[in-house]
Amino acid sequence: MLDLLNQGGWVMYVILGCSVIAFAVMVERFVYCLWTKENYKRFLRQIKKYISGKDVNSAISFARKRHTALSRLTVVYLRHIKRRQDVFEDILQRIGSQELGRLEKRVPILATIGHLTPLMGLLGTVLGMIVCFQKIQSLGGQADVNALAGGIWTALLTTAFGLTVAIPVMAAYHYFENLIDRRAKEMQYLISELNQSFNIHPVDKQDIERQLAKKEDKYETVHSS
Repeated sequence: MLDLLNQGGWVMYVILGCSVIAFAVMVERFVYCLWTKENYKRFLRQIKKYISGKDVNSAISFARKRHTALSRLTVVYLRHIKRRQDVFEDILQRIGSQELGRLEKRVPILATIGHLTPLMGLLGTVLGMIVCFQKIQSLGGQADVNALAGGIWTALLTTAFGLTVAIPVMAAYHYFENLIDRRAKEMQYLISELNQSFNIHPVDKQDIERQLAKKEDKYETVHSS
């Protein structure tokens, strides 16, 4: 492996560095997505159960125990439902954007590496071919066929290496993009389902405010003591 890298020249080491960065990003994003994975139907069913029972605080407590975009969005929804409609929608939109930003973090790096590594491989091949033909010219066009073939396949190493890195990186990029898109739709569905739940099972806003006020008073009492 080291011999192939040396034969391919400095471009091979640049591509190798890109592959290490891409691998690190893929592992980190995979672990994060696994950590923040949520069973949408099960989560929504439990939240709607609390809402139908007019137990908003239990719904908030249940959501807070989880570490997902859906749970954080649910907490914000329930805690700010007493706000004015335009303010409420602005808060939800801001939180939704923040959650998508967390999911998309570092993913563009994969796209960049996936597009650049084939080009760097092609650059290495072109540079190798230039060197090869310079040798032919220096020999007055009387180059040995075996030596010429050896020079060409050596030059092609960088293109092959660049494609070898780019293909799995782009596959991972599209995987994460589809995952982000699916979770974004789940957040949209969640808001829609919560709105529908409150319409089907009307919860008095004053009742919600009283529950939240009790919780805030309890929090202040504990910390003041």
